[in-house]
Amino acid sequence: MSRHSSAISASISAPVIVNGHATLQDPTKIATRTNRAMSMSVPKAPPVHDGQTVDVDPDELFAKHTISEVKFAKQRLRADADAKQEELRLMVGERYRDLLQASTSIIAIASSSQRVKQALEEAKETILLQEEPPLPQRPSVMNGNDAHLHTLQLLSAHMKLLLDTPEHLWRLIERKKYFPAAWLFLLARVVHRALVREDEQNVTWSSQGVDVLEEFPLVQRQWETVSQFRSQIIHKATLSLREYDSPVEVRDHRHLSRLFVTNDKQDTCSTLLTLHLLDSRPLMETLSVFLAQRSKTLHNLLAWKYDSDSVDSFTKKQNGYALRSGEPEPKPVASDFRRRPVKEIKEATHTALDAISQTVKTAQRIFQEEDGTRPALIRRVLEHIQTDSSNPPQTSQTLPTELCLTTQTLLTTLPSSTHFLLLPPELKTYKPYVDLNSSSTSVQHSQFALKLNEWLQTSTTNLQKAVTRWFSELHIVKELWSLRASTQRWLSASGLQKDEVVQMAKIIDELCRQRVVEIWKVKLVGSLDSFGRRLDSTLFALAEGGKAKHKEASPVGFLFQAPAVPSSSHSGLGDTSFQKYTTSLRRQLVGRTAMLDDVLSTLESCARTIRQDLAHVMTGAESPELVKQLETAYKPDADALCANVIEKLEKTANTPEEVPNTDSLVFLSRVSDELSSSSPFISEIGCQPSVQQVFRSSTAALHNRVVDRWRTSMVSSIVREHRLARRPIHPTLEGTLEPSGPSSNLVQSLLVLSTAIQDLGIPRNQTWQQPLVKATLEHFIVGLTGGEWENKDLQSLYDMAFLWKLAVLYDEKDDLASQLDKRLRDNLPADLDLDTLHKSATDSLARTQTLFATLLPSQPSIPSSDSSDKFSALMRFGTPPQEGQYQPAVELAKPTSRFGLLLVGGT
Repeated sequence: MSRHSSAISASISAPVIVNGHATLQDPTKIATRTNRAMSMSVPKAPPVHDGQTVDVDPDELFAKHTISEVKFAKQRLRADADAKQEELRLMVGERYRDLLQASTSIIAIASSSQRVKQALEEAKETILLQEEPPLPQRPSVMNGNDAHLHTLQLLSAHMKLLLDTPEHLWRLIERKKYFPAAWLFLLARVVHRALVREDEQNVTWSSQGVDVLEEFPLVQRQWETVSQFRSQIIHKATLSLREYDSPVEVRDHRHLSRLFVTNDKQDTCSTLLTLHLLDSRPLMETLSVFLAQRSKTLHNLLAWKYDSDSVDSFTKKQNGYALRSGEPEPKPVASDFRRRPVKEIKEATHTALDAISQTVKTAQRIFQEEDGTRPALIRRVLEHIQTDSSNPPQTSQTLPTELCLTTQTLLTTLPSSTHFLLLPPELKTYKPYVDLNSSSTSVQHSQFALKLNEWLQTSTTNLQKAVTRWFSELHIVKELWSLRASTQRWLSASGLQKDEVVQMAKIIDELCRQRVVEIWKVKLVGSLDSFGRRLDSTLFALAEGGKAKHKEASPVGFLFQAPAVPSSSHSGLGDTSFQKYTTSLRRQLVGRTAMLDDVLSTLESCARTIRQDLAHVMTGAESPELVKQLETAYKPDADALCANVIEKLEKTANTPEEVPNTDSLVFLSRVSDELSSSSPFISEIGCQPSVQQVFRSSTAALHNRVVDRWRTSMVSSIVREHRLARRPIHPTLEGTLEPSGPSSNLVQSLLVLSTAIQDLGIPRNQTWQQPLVKATLEHFIVGLTGGEWENKDLQSLYDMAFLWKLAVLYDEKDDLASQLDKRLRDNLPADLDLDTLHKSATDSLARTQTLFATLLPSQPSIPSSDSSDKFSALMRFGTPPQEGQYQPAVELAKPTSRFGLLLVGGT
């Protein structure tokens, strides 16, 4: 079985030559065809493996296998040979070009190698043909020491320092150690001069047979390299003055990285010493450079702008996970959304203040004398440089370690410091020259204070402009005041002098005061505009809306609208839904409809917000003067708002109309009434007491004028409808119809008048309600009984008697009641006495007192005769008589003869 499998696998793996190309056949077809051939011709295959094809011994093959098996092995070997030949042909065809290129390259490399080899042989022969140079004449040995060797060691130490200087300077610049870098540069300059100028040193190189410039040209080239570091050190040191040590970690909201690196007064002092020593700048000029660089830093800080378009709070969920694609964005919480601008503006303000304070403190610590007894820090460092290291002054003992620099300590910090021990003592004790008696090394206190104050004034002016721009992004007084409080705490702990802290605090207070007044002014202007727009839109909707808007504006209809009851799952003491439900009930009780509340809420919410802001400002205020300034600056704007509200109401009320709309007049009267009496707007807005009094009187007068217009329009409309609805009685029926009370037409007119007064709104002050109803009723009676009133028919007398009864209820001695009584007496027929009319009017009033409750006074002028009656408390104007025929309050139609035939479902 192994032989068959080996043969099959070999035949499958062998390619087939078709038209000169090698192709692989389908293994299943080859296996099927091979099995069929084997079953028909040979039963077995020789046990030849793929890996042993080339090692088959023909003699052994013929000895162990039959002829058919040998022929099969021959065919398989020939197929393998053909496949290998085709594979080789394909490989050579693909790689032929690469082979040609490789061969060309190999030939070129071989020729180049030969030329290099020949050149080396020629150089060797030339060198061998030259004569050997003469040995240098050695100087005489003195005291047993090799002076020439010592000179070479000194020379090597000089050159070692000069060669290593660039690397050391780069390392010091990267570590921002500019003072040691400047010292090392000056030392390298001295070393270079020692190498090229023999008159400035004790050792003369030429006397030892050494010409430095001729034999070592590297010295001059190396010095040219080192000399370029002077400008770099000065430039880097100048730029480093922009950095300062900030205790506040400021992070950019877009890149979340620290804006500045740390620095301290020692680093700043060493940098200024670098400029003084390396750039030969006087100390006052170094102070100017320091302040100029800090001004650039402050300019960059003040150029920051708040990015209000940031979507950080929208692109993340409340749990911190990012939104998935297609997922709706959650609504941000208002308090969380406002926390970001407050935080960023606070950090920007503190950072700017910190830059100013750190600059002032650093300048004072470096250039100002301490307690008037010790020199300034930079002056003490210069004295330390010029004094002998073996006898240091007492002031140097208090200097920081970084500023107590010497050449010896500098060399010990460098790599290969042991090699520098060969340097001569004058180099190891080298110190930069400082003229302590020169004006360039001293700072006058008056000049320093003047320059620092000028810089401080300029910086605070720029700070005011920037903070004003930043504060414009804050629109809530609580946010601004919290920022002010944190800034005050920061200033207290800043370490500035007391007068500087007071100056900075006054600047922040003034900026906060200006911004608070601006916020309030914007709120006042916005509330006035919103009030005007809502008032105009509501009046227009009432004029065009018809019955639907009339129902919305009616306080009676609003009283019977049930508000949404909060569910028990959300009920609680601090639940918003429960508070809204309570507020809705209170508004219903006072008749404040949704339309009225929508108009007045703009003014009231503005006044409430400003009152809360004032309370927040006054709570724990460290500066009562600031609060007083805020109130003084705000009150003119509040007075102007009150005047503008009155002007808007007056302008709306005086708008000419051909036919006044009663719904608009009613709504306008209710607005003016609310503002003059129950609305908290005028009491919370914080205007002057005189302005408050004028506002209340003006709105009350406006309310009276609007009510008069409404009264005139409404009464004329009712009287006109009454006269149009009156139907004359046919003369043949006058004797058969005997009236017993007011006509249905009069009752209907009185009902319309009562409903109109209810729509006007029932005022909470009953002393004001009764004069209003009395004036309206009298106006109606005068309009109805005057002019075209007919006194001839009997029904007119009963109507007049009922109107007389209504007038008498308010005042028996009223002129109108006397006139009506006189007219009744003058037109009274012979068969009817006046007492009958009075009794009929009294009975009719007892029956209709519930319908006309709005038109009746709160307390009757004539008390009930039977006070013990159980209905006397409810029926204030008398109990209807129970005996006799029932008289309905309203005239009803008589039932027809077919009324009994109507189908009524039984129980």
